[in-house]
Amino acid sequence: MAVAYGLPPEEGLKAVTLYPAEILGVADRLGTVETGKCANLVITGGDPLQASTQVLAIFVDGKPYEPTNKQTRLYDKYRKRLDEVQPGKSTGKEDKAR
Repeated sequence: MAVAYGLPPEEGLKAVTLYPAEILGVADRLGTVETGKCANLVITGGDPLQASTQVLAIFVDGKPYEPTNKQTRLYDKYRKRLDEVQPGKSTGKEDKAR
């Protein structure tokens, strides 16, 4: 939100990475990508500060995690159901409606 209202993008990224690490006193281990620091990374398909940007990969302490949440799981579930319905295939409901 702050970037949308004029905060420079570099400062917006620091606001969610480096500055919280400094406030919590763990900037020596977290907050930036440097040799010797914990490898917590989020890889996105675009600007990480945009809500619509897709998360492609997540690494916590160097270990990969699936970038899923409740919304992505529901999308996949109902996308599969939609794919199961074949165009032009009768479900029996059309005949009853006539």
